[in-house]
This record gives sequence, structure tokens and C-alpha cells, in this order.
Amino acid sequence: MPPTNKPYNYARDGFIYLLSYATLLISSLALNFLIKGIINQYLPDALDQMGFLSRNGDLIGFLAALLISFPIFLYVNILANKMLTNKKMVHNTGVRRWLIYLTLVVVILIIIWQLVALFITYLSGNLVARFLWHTLVTLLISGAVLGYQWWHLLFFDGKKKNIGGGFKLFEWLLAMVVVGALAWGFVIIDSPAVQRARRFDDMRVNSLLSLQDSIQIFYGFDENSGNHRLPVDLNELTSDPKVYLEKISLTDPTTNQPFEYRVIDETNYELCAVFETDGAITKNNMVATPRSIAPELAGFKGFEHGIGHTCFQLPVAVNPVSTVK
Repeated sequence: MPPTNKPYNYARDGFIYLLSYATLLISSLALNFLIKGIINQYLPDALDQMGFLSRNGDLIGFLAALLISFPIFLYVNILANKMLTNKKMVHNTGVRRWLIYLTLVVVILIIIWQLVALFITYLSGNLVARFLWHTLVTLLISGAVLGYQWWHLLFFDGKKKNIGGGFKLFEWLLAMVVVGALAWGFVIIDSPAVQRARRFDDMRVNSLLSLQDSIQIFYGFDENSGNHRLPVDLNELTSDPKVYLEKISLTDPTTNQPFEYRVIDETNYELCAVFETDGAITKNNMVATPRSIAPELAGFKGFEHGIGHTCFQLPVAVNPVSTVK
């Protein structure tokens, strides 16, 4: 029972336990998805066109969550265990029991959700190897969390005792797994400079798409619309009242130089830009690009690009209404 000579600080207990269990859940989820993302890098699935848990953006989010939340969990958890061992915290308060059992319920629900999602992906035809590795990761992490919570509930029973070597070994192994996952994640993801360059390339691709659509609108969709010709230059697009095009789409985001535009013949033209990264090998790091309303040449794979000056030959549709589906 709490000491009777002065009011016991239940609010302090609630703060420590809530922060400990919240950071435990955040850390375990981040570790779970980070390891799965690492697995996906080495077991790519052709069916996974969106590259879930394979893109740099996904990995960065989970890596950051683990990097911030896990040290907080370690500190608060060690503090709580010391206070319970030295009887500076009361073990049998309702705050502790409620939060432990609520955490157990949340963890079990997360396990169920994860296993359901894994079996859905497996039954949908995804790679068996991925399914097995993902399932193993989910079971190991959830088992560690459940085991730790149950041990914590039973071990701190009001009697003064020292934490055994087995649990300390478990803590060291857990810390090594987390540090290893973080290190591996940093190795896999690109540097901030490369990420910045990749985002600029995404902006270039989006600008080229806007230009492609604007040129099609300028040319016209049928005999009653448009000018039935290609613009002489890109500036002519901005002066046409039927074409809505932001001026930012006319220029490179870093150099502010206009994108290159060249008329090839009556219905074909060329757009050129200078890219900083290789779009062909980084498709899993980029979000899906919206399709243009203009037609595409046979073999055209979108604005895939290498490093440096790249040109794309593009057509306009003489009758887009009948060709665009």
C-alpha cells in the first residue's frame, strides 16, 4: 500500500508508465516495419508496384520513429525498474495494472491486424519467402513485447529483489537488434543530399507532365477546340487563355533555366531537362506519377531518366477523344 504519512504521487506513476508503454509500442511498430522494409529491399516482388516499405520515404519514417522513441523507452524503463526495485514506486497501484493490461490488449490487437494483413498478401499471390520472413519478424517482436510486459507484471511484486542476468542479457540483445536495424537502415537509404536531388527530379518530372498536358490542350482535343498546331515556344502556352499553366512549370527548380522545347513536325515535339539522379534505378523511391492526358509513343515508359541531359520525344493526338481511354 502507498505510504500514509503523505499523499502518494499517482500522477508521477501514471506519467512514467504511460510514457514507457507508449514509447514501447512506437518502438516495436517502427522496428517491425523497418526490418520488413529491409527484407523487401533484398526480396523484391514484381507485384508490389507501389514499393510499400521499399521506398526511401517509408524507411526514413520508421527509422526516425525508432531512433527517437527507443532511447526514451530505455531511459524511462530503466528509471521505472530502479524505482520499483528500491520501493520508490508502489507495484500494485491501479495505474500500473490498468496501463499494463491496456498495453497488452493493444499489442495483441496489433498482432492480429499484422497477421491478417500478412495472410491477405500471401493469399493474394505475393512472394512466399516475403510472407514467411514478415511473419517471423512479427511473431518475434510481438512475443518479445508480450513476454516483457508479462515479466514486468509478475517480477515487481513488492519484494525487494535484483534483476537477474537473464533479463539483462535480453535487454542487451534487444538493444543490439535495434542498433543493427538502425545501422542497416542508414546504409540502405540514400543520403540527405541524394534525397534532396531526387525530390528536385520529381519536381522536374511533374513539370514535364504539366507541359505535356498544356501542349495537348493548346493543340486541341477535337476540331472545335485548340489551335490545331504546336506552340512555337513554351511561353506561348502561358499567353493562351485556354491553357492553365503555372510559370514555375516552365523552368528548372534549381537553375531557373527554362526547359528545352523543340518542334519535330506537325504533331511531335521534344522536351528536355537535366536530371541529378538516375530515375531508372530509383523507381521504388518515388511515388506513382500521374498519367498525362496526351497519348504516348509505343515503348514510352514515362519520364524515366538517367543522370544529366535527357530528352523525351512526345506526340500530340490529332483526335484525343477517340485515343485516350
